[in-house]
Parts: sequence; C-alpha cells; structure tokens
Amino acid sequence: MCFSDFSSCNLIGLASSLAISIGEDMDADELAVLAAFFTAFADNLAIIAAKKSMEEK
Repeated sequence: MCFSDFSSCNLIGLASSLAISIGEDMDADELAVLAAFFTAFADNLAIIAAKKSMEEK
C-alpha cells in the first residue's frame, strides 16, 4: 500500500495525527525547525514531480 491508495480525508487525518503526536514532545524552537525542514522537503518533492510530469509529455 502507498499514499496514493489513501483518500484525501485519510491523508489529512494521518498528517494531522502525526503532527499532533510529534508536536506534543517538542518545544517551539524544535517544532519550527522541523516544520521548516518538512516545508523544504515537500517543495523538493513538488519539483521532482513537476519535472517527471514534464518528461512524460
């Protein structure tokens, strides 16, 4: 099973649950760094997806 097998609602629930679970044990500075990391991670995934989409055309 992969993420594309989940519904949009299930993905939102999973992301929210993980954020809440992880966020409970971190201070504000740690959370800010982790959030910035995942933002950069997501941006890089979006670039890779866009390039793959362009190459498939």
